[in-house]
Amino acid sequence: MLYLVRVEMERVQPKNASMKCRSPIRTVLVDGNQECLARLEKWIGTLHDLELVGTAGSGVEALDQCRLFRPDLVIMDVTLPVMSGYEATVRIKEAGQCPTVILMSFFHLDEVYGKDDPSKADALLNKDALYEELIPTVTRLFPDRWECREVTRSIET
Repeated sequence: MLYLVRVEMERVQPKNASMKCRSPIRTVLVDGNQECLARLEKWIGTLHDLELVGTAGSGVEALDQCRLFRPDLVIMDVTLPVMSGYEATVRIKEAGQCPTVILMSFFHLDEVYGKDDPSKADALLNKDALYEELIPTVTRLFPDRWECREVTRSIET
């Protein structure tokens, strides 16, 4: 018998949550690459705690989407046409809309900006690890609306 161990995330009810169904986290997704945007949109559509309310292909469009939909969360690429994700984040935060902003990039953000992120984004994720890091990051940023824990399962093959 060969056993493989798989680690996955399991949803659990937060300790302070009522038995009512929590509303999904209203999300705007921003990426200048249409193929990447489509893949992320499809994947986020499978996550029941996130509700995709808008998409944008530039920083300017991101500002418009935030004004229009008032999201809880913006997941935005750093490299965007017209206005960078950094500048868009600053403007979104200055406008008082105050959604949580997660910036993403293929570049190693810590090496470029370290802890001095000029945008004051709530999180910086590398796109290479986005599918592994997004759920734990959202869990940390929205503990009262989405709580997960790691579960180890053994599978017989």
